[in-house]
Amino acid sequence: MNCTATLEFALIEKVSETLPLESTHITQISKGQRFTGTLLDDGSCGLCFSFFNPDPIEACASIRESTSLYDLKIENMLQLLHVKSLNLERIIAVSVLNALSQSILKQKPGSYAITFDTDPIDQLSIHSADSVVMIGAIGGIFNKLRSITKNLVLIDEGLQNIISPTIKHLDTTENYLDRATIVIITGSSFANYTLEPLIHWASNAREIVVVGPTAGFLPDPLFDRGVTVVSGMRVLEPTPLLTVLTENGGTPHFKSYCRKYNIFKRR
Repeated sequence: MNCTATLEFALIEKVSETLPLESTHITQISKGQRFTGTLLDDGSCGLCFSFFNPDPIEACASIRESTSLYDLKIENMLQLLHVKSLNLERIIAVSVLNALSQSILKQKPGSYAITFDTDPIDQLSIHSADSVVMIGAIGGIFNKLRSITKNLVLIDEGLQNIISPTIKHLDTTENYLDRATIVIITGSSFANYTLEPLIHWASNAREIVVVGPTAGFLPDPLFDRGVTVVSGMRVLEPTPLLTVLTENGGTPHFKSYCRKYNIFKRR
């Protein structure tokens, strides 16, 4: 894999060389202010954090101009990943990419080292002496980390007004990542274009974990860049989940329709 290419290009290339995109179709796209989901005709579903974007899916020109979702060209939707703006098109494109990735993961279960039903940190050797940095708050994982080490830093744009010795300012991100031994990054950082520089800044870390509902993409291009674990959610019951999304539900509301998984880089 050519790591001089962008992560978007590498992910599109990996999906395109594995799936026949011309015969793959979208049957449903559901969006709420918290998450957006895309459902394929084989039942695979991909998710992306919506960043509280208020626009309906019809505001996406590609969708508005198509006669139906089924007739949308997958290749064109993936090209929206190159739009350098955190807008509706980018959010939908990430959910499409993740749906395609989930389809491949279901078809090729033996291609990766996968575990299910646990958080990634439950299967990593993390010690009290480790310096741990978490980019983006995931409450359950954060609480587990806090019970392991006092050397824990949380950086989350939505928590910048909270005064806490653990929460640090966005401006300090690079400095903390450079010194970290364990780094946990939420998958939504891919949607807002920050994942690639975060991985680069964390290059000294022993473990780099990308986790969350938005981390549903194929792991190979991330492994090539130094990530050691990609942890996402496989949607088992897309119909009720997509309904929850339209009702502005978040992870606590739809997690019962999913199964958590961790994909580990082979060493």
